Amino acid sequence: MSVFPERLPSSAIGDTPLAVASALLLAVCGWIAGFGGVAAFQLSGSLFGVAETDAFTVLGSGVQIGFAVVAVAYLWRVEDRHRYVRVRIPTIRDLGWIAALPLGLWATSAFLGVVLPTIGLSVPTHETSGTVALLFDRPALWIVALLGLYAVAAPAEELLFRGVVQGRVRPHLGTAGVVLVSATAFALMHGVFAVFSTGSAVYSVVSTGAGGLLWGYAYERTENLAVTALNHAMMWTIPFESVFSIF
Repeated sequence: MSVFPERLPSSAIGDTPLAVASALLLAVCGWIAGFGGVAAFQLSGSLFGVAETDAFTVLGSGVQIGFAVVAVAYLWRVEDRHRYVRVRIPTIRDLGWIAALPLGLWATSAFLGVVLPTIGLSVPTHETSGTVALLFDRPALWIVALLGLYAVAAPAEELLFRGVVQGRVRPHLGTAGVVLVSATAFALMHGVFAVFSTGSAVYSVVSTGAGGLLWGYAYERTENLAVTALNHAMMWTIPFESVFSIF
């Protein structure tokens, strides 16, 4: 039996278009705050003289600082926080989802790698990320990854895009609609940030949108933000593509 509240009449908390618009607006606020988070993170690294260290590199860009600020600020002002955030120690069923999600994400990536070129969209070459390479070259950096990525960055990103965004529209939409809104917000966020990097914005939107669908659905089914947060951090730190490509 679901612990999430049942779908409510639109008159209870506003109509569906307003709910969707406000959910997307929260995501946009997260994007804007994310740029501030990146700036604050880089500035702090420079001030403390650690910006060029491997440990600082492992921590990423700091964009999740902005996500956390927006999510916490929103949750601070609402009363029914259980509608947005459900967290518990993973059950056996949850562990099954955590184990299965990387395979689903890899399969999706492989599928896009075959399909997108047929419609004229370029697919960037997948290389081992700097974070993954550092973690395998210097295992002691896993302490930094566990504290910074697993305990802070991934939960912050999931709190905004799966917790707050999905929670805002859940009373108005079925599972498919909830997941679609969340995945759209998640994909557009990555597309915006890809514009300012060397990556392909179009591919970023498509690939992260597909990932957002999987993570959003997983949250709706498990009702446990720990599942998606843990898996999200795993995707940053474990070379699943290399592992699965062996088979």
